[in-house]
Amino acid sequence: MSSLEKGLFKNKNALPPRLPREDDYEEVIEEEDTFETNSIAKKVYEAPATKDNTGPIFVLHHGAGYSGLSFALCASNIRREMGGTASILAYDCRFTRTSDDTNLSLDRLAEDLVNVLNLVYSKEELKKHDIFLIGHSMGGCVVAHAASKHLLPSVTCVAVLDVVEGSAMEALSGMHDYLRKRPNEFQSVEHAIEWNVKSGTIHNLASARISVPSLVIEEIDQSGGKKYVWRTKLEATQQYWEEWFKGMSDKFLSANAAKLLILAGTDRLDKTLTIAQMQGKYQLHVMPEVGHMVQEDAPDRTATVLVDFFKRNERLILPVKKMTL
Repeated sequence: MSSLEKGLFKNKNALPPRLPREDDYEEVIEEEDTFETNSIAKKVYEAPATKDNTGPIFVLHHGAGYSGLSFALCASNIRREMGGTASILAYDCRFTRTSDDTNLSLDRLAEDLVNVLNLVYSKEELKKHDIFLIGHSMGGCVVAHAASKHLLPSVTCVAVLDVVEGSAMEALSGMHDYLRKRPNEFQSVEHAIEWNVKSGTIHNLASARISVPSLVIEEIDQSGGKKYVWRTKLEATQQYWEEWFKGMSDKFLSANAAKLLILAGTDRLDKTLTIAQMQGKYQLHVMPEVGHMVQEDAPDRTATVLVDFFKRNERLILPVKKMTL
């Protein structure tokens, strides 16, 4: 635990953490834009490669209730460890920034993923570059679904972060209790950051200061004062919970790409993935001392695991040997 986090826990009457300043984002997010796919606007965060225009594209998909900024610090570390040769893209999926669309099926979410990439990159670029699909929790289900259906060319690697079909399906029964217990509103964005750290939802204050402001929106209460409520109404997505996770393990294993599973604990493994791991069908990496938000709690370690995995599995392009007659 960092000294900042220790200080946050020590004094119950202490002021909540400050909002992020512009310089907090340096080398984390270089470009932001909004694209419209299927009539839904999506905020896209991109850090283009600064060297070698033949490098990979790391695509980062957040989990339900979070945003693309949950990968901000992890993306910064990936970029540094790749020496600027990788392009990195994350985006806020459809129910993060709008509530006017009720189709949250895996097919639609995977289609959104493909559409965003097609808007940012040309077809030639997507064929030329190695694509590394990385998804956290529900986002892991989306990238596994897209990879298993071969919706994108040149998918070299697929990584899912702390999501396993068996344990996820078991945990769904407790989701209502979790949603009932968490606050519905906050006095300020700073208080939302404070709650996420104190509750153990996010263990890394530096990451929470970047990601949490995107999770709440300002509203005016009955007295005319300001309050901040959750941007994503998770309760409204309940009809899709089972669909997101059911069959996820088989989809992950059927992807025609190198596969990586990062977990916060081995107790999360289900039978299908336990057997597959013993058969060497994917690489398992257990991340100690982190919670469910592995990429936020340990952005440096997560980035190192992802980059090392990619470097072991990237396509080897051999020079063309000229034949003389």
